Amino acid sequence: MNIVSNFVKNSDSISTSTSTSNINNAKVLRNTPQRQVVLKVVRESMDHPTAETIFERARELDPNISVATVYRNLGILFQKGEINQIALPFGACHYDFNLAQHYHFYCNACNSVEDIIAKDVENKSFQGLKDKLDMPKYVINGCELIFTGLCPNCSN
Repeated sequence: MNIVSNFVKNSDSISTSTSTSNINNAKVLRNTPQRQVVLKVVRESMDHPTAETIFERARELDPNISVATVYRNLGILFQKGEINQIALPFGACHYDFNLAQHYHFYCNACNSVEDIIAKDVENKSFQGLKDKLDMPKYVINGCELIFTGLCPNCSN
């Protein structure tokens, strides 16, 4: 779960003071065929896959892709704002190509993650919640809400 987050954190601290570091930064930011495979898998997945699932699907498109490459590219794509990372406090991160403001539902039984489409999820509801918080010294620019329970398949 934290491998991708650690990569993102560590990639922020890459020094650009030497030519070797600049080459490393260029490699991180270069749009590689492997990154395109990872992005394609996330784009075509409606089930909010984990990194492991993305790796399995990516291997179907590129049998030579490694799990480390998938994790590294998920971190880069998340850092660049091309995908969303759904960090669950009780399991592996899931990934989502939907960048619009929306919420998620996590099934405690089958570990599935689904989008929740709610009316008035735009800035009005976030702003209303933000206005109710007693945190005047904080700059709050986002909110992630994950509902938990049992999905229809597991509740039967």
